[in-house]
Amino acid sequence: MPKLHLLPPKPGSCLECATIHAPEMPHNQQSLFYQYNFYSEHTRFPTWKDAMSHCTPDMKATWIKELASYGIII
Repeated sequence: MPKLHLLPPKPGSCLECATIHAPEMPHNQQSLFYQYNFYSEHTRFPTWKDAMSHCTPDMKATWIKELASYGIII
């Protein structure tokens, strides 16, 4: 796959996922910017676990529980 060049995210957006969110929240795993940005560094697409990797254990537990309510098992 050729190297992908992404435009920078809008000012005020997360530099990783191009979404506006608090720093303690997970990255937007559904963001195409995040998916391709992650892919360019890791040669695989990100999982929710990757999106939450910088979060506290309590925040991860909250997101894992909420995602499970939508049938997404981490």
